[in-house]
Amino acid sequence: MSAEKILVLNSTGKVGRNVCRALREAGFEVHGTTRSNNNRLAAQGVKPVVCNYTLRADLDRALAQSGAKKMFVITDYFGAAKKSSDLEFQQGRAAIDAAQAGGVEHLVFMSVADAELFDEQVKHLHAKLAMEKYLRGSGVPFSILRPCAFFENLDDAANWNPLKKGVVKFLSLQDCKYCATYDIGRAAAIQMKNPQQWLGKTLDVIGWQGDLAQVAAAMSKVSGLPVKARLAMPLFLRRLFLKDLHHMFLYYEVQKGPRGTPQEFKKILPDALSAEDWFHFHGQYSNGDKIVRGA
Repeated sequence: MSAEKILVLNSTGKVGRNVCRALREAGFEVHGTTRSNNNRLAAQGVKPVVCNYTLRADLDRALAQSGAKKMFVITDYFGAAKKSSDLEFQQGRAAIDAAQAGGVEHLVFMSVADAELFDEQVKHLHAKLAMEKYLRGSGVPFSILRPCAFFENLDDAANWNPLKKGVVKFLSLQDCKYCATYDIGRAAAIQMKNPQQWLGKTLDVIGWQGDLAQVAAAMSKVSGLPVKARLAMPLFLRRLFLKDLHHMFLYYEVQKGPRGTPQEFKKILPDALSAEDWFHFHGQYSNGDKIVRGA
């Protein structure tokens, strides 16, 4: 029996590459969109599909070319949508309309945990709720994943936060709920393998909870080195220059959101990655050196 085919949008991004990995490991034939021929995808066992995933015509062609009847949809507020909620909504609508026209049998959409509870200042979440509503009215069979803060943000050189030996930085020192992007993919695989069970449902992806000192302790345990926990920038600068993210973190810090818990998510994915697990999984610092000594 041939493997089911899945089209993953934005497959080379922070989330997409680990979603592809998890879906491939789950036994799916994974096709990933890329704006140019991408040898890295092929090396990972993913079939590259040249496609601008923000354009409806490209998406129609990608679905036809891949033959996929399942689809993982990621939209990008900060990059492809250029910090415009309207443009991000258009990305999502194009994907949903293409799925409807292409006869997609199950679409998994990546939203954000508690998107409806953040205040109006958290602009990068506005489109997520609009897309959820549009998806529910589209007639496309779907489920929704709602992740929290990504562990991958602990090593994000593109946003001036590379992971280095002996120190871990984040925009908050306080207690937060985290997930690995790999677990987003593993949760998607669970939903796609059981579409009737998950039809029309949402799942919060929350693998671990702790403050940055606990993150540092986890990194220290894995690396065998002392690790300091530091803010990626002073809070007054976060407030001045990252107003969107500042208000998101206020929800984490003051209101103790999101509402979901690691315990609830582990009922679905019992081996969801903890901070210590993620450092083992991630495996290296931004400069390529191994985190685990002797590895």
